[in-house]
Amino acid sequence: MRPIDPRVRRQWRIEALAGSGFTLAIGVIALLTASLSRLWTAVLLIGLGALIVAGPQALVELRYRYWRYGMGADTLVLEYGVWTHRQSMTPYFRVQNVDVSQGPLERWLGLKRLTIRTASAFTDATIPGLDAAEAENLRLLILERAGRDAAV
Repeated sequence: MRPIDPRVRRQWRIEALAGSGFTLAIGVIALLTASLSRLWTAVLLIGLGALIVAGPQALVELRYRYWRYGMGADTLVLEYGVWTHRQSMTPYFRVQNVDVSQGPLERWLGLKRLTIRTASAFTDATIPGLDAAEAENLRLLILERAGRDAAV
């Protein structure tokens, strides 16, 4: 089993900060409109800010630690999940399409995301945080093992 690229932690941290900022703004507005003393408002704002910002940042490290993928002889294996550990196995013979994509943040970090589509809606698989070159090589290898002529 192989880990995903460590640069994905930076991507996840930035995404977590963006989400935390929105949540924190709502919390600040709610506290400022509440009829509390200035001291209690300040204490609650500091506590709320620490919880909303630090919590997701800590989860980024755990999320990275538990993300692994591997290529067996007949299946692609994914292991992930902080609270609920999951192991997903996708047989190569079911693979219909392999997409490699990247959003603006992934492009900036030099990362890509590989998505494997099968005939079943329940067996699609995505591997985030792959080095750009590794994602392309992995795509070709999966298509080759799936027996596709379009692998090249």
